[in-house]
Amino acid sequence: MSANINGVMLQGFHWFLKPDFPESRDRSLWQFLRDEANYFRTIGIDAIWIPPAYKAAFNRSNSVGYDVYDHFDLGEFFRNGEITPRTKYGTKTELVEAVRSLHGDGSQKYIQVYADVVLNHKMGGQEDDYWQAIRVEKDNRSSERWGDGFEQGVIEIKAYTKFDHPERGGKYSSFHWRAKHFDSVDAIAEIRQHGNVFHDPQDKYIYRFLYNESGYIPANKNFESWVSTEKGNYDYLTGCDFDYGRQDVCEEMKSWGGWFAKELDLDGVRLDAVKHISADYIREWLRHVRWQTGKNLFAVGEYIAGSTEPLHAYATRVTVEGEHPQPITLFDFPLCFKFKDASRRGEGFDLRTLDQGTFMAEQPALAVTYVENHDYEYGRGFNSHVEEWFKPLAYAFILLRERGYPCIFFPDYYGSLDWVENGTLWHRAQNPGREYLDLLLKLRKQFALGEERYYADRNVAGWVRMGFFPGAKGAMAVVINTAYGAVKAVGMNTGRFNKRFYHLATLKLTEHGFVVVRQRYDRYGDKAEGLWTDANGWADFLADGGTASIWIEDGVGLEG
Repeated sequence: MSANINGVMLQGFHWFLKPDFPESRDRSLWQFLRDEANYFRTIGIDAIWIPPAYKAAFNRSNSVGYDVYDHFDLGEFFRNGEITPRTKYGTKTELVEAVRSLHGDGSQKYIQVYADVVLNHKMGGQEDDYWQAIRVEKDNRSSERWGDGFEQGVIEIKAYTKFDHPERGGKYSSFHWRAKHFDSVDAIAEIRQHGNVFHDPQDKYIYRFLYNESGYIPANKNFESWVSTEKGNYDYLTGCDFDYGRQDVCEEMKSWGGWFAKELDLDGVRLDAVKHISADYIREWLRHVRWQTGKNLFAVGEYIAGSTEPLHAYATRVTVEGEHPQPITLFDFPLCFKFKDASRRGEGFDLRTLDQGTFMAEQPALAVTYVENHDYEYGRGFNSHVEEWFKPLAYAFILLRERGYPCIFFPDYYGSLDWVENGTLWHRAQNPGREYLDLLLKLRKQFALGEERYYADRNVAGWVRMGFFPGAKGAMAVVINTAYGAVKAVGMNTGRFNKRFYHLATLKLTEHGFVVVRQRYDRYGDKAEGLWTDANGWADFLADGGTASIWIEDGVGLEG
C-alpha cells in the first residue's frame, strides 16, 4: 500500500479502452501514462494499477490481456507475422519508460506501479498430443462422468496445450508447456475413445486431466484445494488451467513473477482470479517474489464474492496460516455490489446498511475500496455496473472515509467512448468525472484526516472528519442523499462548539454531465450561507436529493 498518508490508487485502464481513448492524442496507453505522471502527482494519485502487460492470445492488438499467451513477452517479440511486437497498450520499451516516469527522478513524488498478474491460465496454444481426461459438469465440478454409456468414461483428448514460444527462442525462459502442466481445459481439438474419434457439443464440459506422465510423483491430477467452493470446486475458470500440484509449474511461475517484478521495478501486484488458485500457492508465490525483489511488494487480490465471509477466510489463509504468511489485501466486492444496488433502487435502498457487511467495515486495513472496475463496467454483461448518478456519492464514500485504500476507475475520471461491434452497443460512453474527483482528491489529502464520526438514516448518511491530525486543515462534514428531489439533513456532532460551517460544494449528475456546485446552493435555503453547530457541537447538515455535499468549518479553506 502507498506509504503516503491517505494514499489513492488509479486503475489505469478499462475493458473498452479504445486506441483513441479520451486525451490519447495518438499515444499508446504506456505513452499516455508516461506523459501523465506529473499530472497524477499534482492531483494526488499515489499508485497506478496497470493492465496485463504480456502478449495475449486472441485479437492481440486489442485484447485487454487476460487471455495470456506468453507471460514473458511484454511487447518485445514478433509472433506469427505480426508487423509490430506491441500489445494493445504499447511496446516493452514504452512500458519501461512509463514506469520510470511514474517513479520520478528522485526529486519528484514517487508514484507506485502495481501490475496485473494472471497466474491462473494460458490461452492460444497449439494442438498437443492425446492426454487422458474425464468430463466434468461445468456447474458442478464434483460431478464427473465416470462409467459406461453416452458421453461417459475415461477419454483421450487433444487440447491446445502446447506452448513453445519459438518467437522468444528461449530468452528469459526455456520452459515448454504441454498437457501435463495443466489440470483442465474446456476447449479441445478432438476426443478419442474406444477407437473412435469425435467431438462433444461445444462448451458443454470441462475436461479434467487424470494423470501426470509415467514416473512423475504425484501420479494423479486433481483440482486444487483452498479455492472457492462455488460450483463444488472453482479451480477451473478459463483457458488451459495451471496445475499447481506440479512442482515444475509452481517453480516456473515463481521464476516468472520474480523476473517480471524486477524487469519493471514494480511496487506491487494485483492478483487476478485468486478464488480459482490455491491460497497456499498465492502465499508461496508472494513470498518468493518479495524475496527475489527484496521489496515488501503491495498485493491486492481479486476474490469476487457478495459477502465478506470468504474474504475473511482467504485473507486468514494467506496472511496468518501456513509457513511464512504473507500480507495481502482484497478488493471490497461486497461494498461495490452495495453501490450497485443503491444506484438501482435509489430511495428504496436503506443507507443504514451501506456501512455494514463490507470488508471496509469489518477489516479496513485489508480492504481496497472501489466504485467500479473493468469486470463490472457497463457492457460487461453482468448487469452490475453502478449507475452514473450515484458515482459522486460512492466516490465521496470511499475517498473521504477513514477506512480502506480507495481505487479510482480510469473511465470514471477520463470518460469513455461508445463501443459498437456489428451494430451492437457493447459499452455506452461515460461522462468524465474529472472535476468532482479532483475536488474529492484534494479534500482527501487536506481534510479527510483524524477521527471519523459516522451517522446514517434511511436515505441520508454522513460523516465528520475531525481533523486534529498532522496536515489536517480543519473539520469537514460530508452528506450523501438518495432521496432524489428532496433535500435531507442528518444530525452530526463535529466537536466544534457554536461554530459556523460553510457549504463548500455539492456534487451531482445533470443532463449536461457531472457538475460541482461551489457557489450558493439555493435549495438549502438560509443554510446556503452556512450553518452553525450548537453548544454541544451538533448541527443538521444538508444534501440535495441524489447528491453529495461537503461542508467545511469556518476559517479554513481548500488549497489548490
